[in-house]
Amino acid sequence: MRHVLLHTTLAISLVGALSACEVEEASHYQDPKFPLLDHSLLPLYGPNTGQIATGKIEAEALPQPIAFSHLVHAGEDGIACQYCHSEARKSIHAGVPSTEVCMGCHRYVKTDSPEVQKIHLAWCGQPSCTPAEDEFGQLVPDPNGKPIAWSRVHDLPDFVFFNHSRHIQGGVDCTECHGQVQLQGEYEKVQIPGAAEGQTYRVVDEVMVREASLQMGWCLDCHGTHPKINENYGDKADLRRAELKDCWTCHK
Repeated sequence: MRHVLLHTTLAISLVGALSACEVEEASHYQDPKFPLLDHSLLPLYGPNTGQIATGKIEAEALPQPIAFSHLVHAGEDGIACQYCHSEARKSIHAGVPSTEVCMGCHRYVKTDSPEVQKIHLAWCGQPSCTPAEDEFGQLVPDPNGKPIAWSRVHDLPDFVFFNHSRHIQGGVDCTECHGQVQLQGEYEKVQIPGAAEGQTYRVVDEVMVREASLQMGWCLDCHGTHPKINENYGDKADLRRAELKDCWTCHK
């Protein structure tokens, strides 16, 4: 009898949940932002539905091993995103720049900065390195080096397939998904301990904060309205928009 009551309670709860899903989904029928084929159960769209990539939007910046400022590099210095994130235009993953990329500049630039010395420490195990080069002028990795353990800010669940190169080659700008990165990493200049008066380094509180929700509906909105679709596909743009809103486009 106890098992019968338990099963009955579960059945009632399931029916209630399914009804709620159907009501929620019904409000999205004929909505061009969502897939063309109707689906009666999942996923749910809207706020507080758990459809955010990492389960929540980062309200605060994740702690990072080095106080890197995009404001300085991408903003004030005008370094292009793909100079450091070169994999974005040719790979599924944009990739975090290797220590070698950082050392390409910082073996010469601001070597007295405590933050830059952390890069050297990762490269050779010492706060000051003189990197060796091969016959082609490329840096030779130091056997004492270790990767910099950056905390990943923009992340998607494993069941989502996202290809950076398709978006970059299609004309999507990095800031459309990652926000105004060139404005992130505000800093204050602090005197370098033990250095001559006026020798400062930049102290950054929040290295990177995720601005976009990365929700499914947010992606579908772009897939349905981005002007590059018309520009790239011409009279086949409507067909391409339909393909981009198909489930299999992002869920292989």
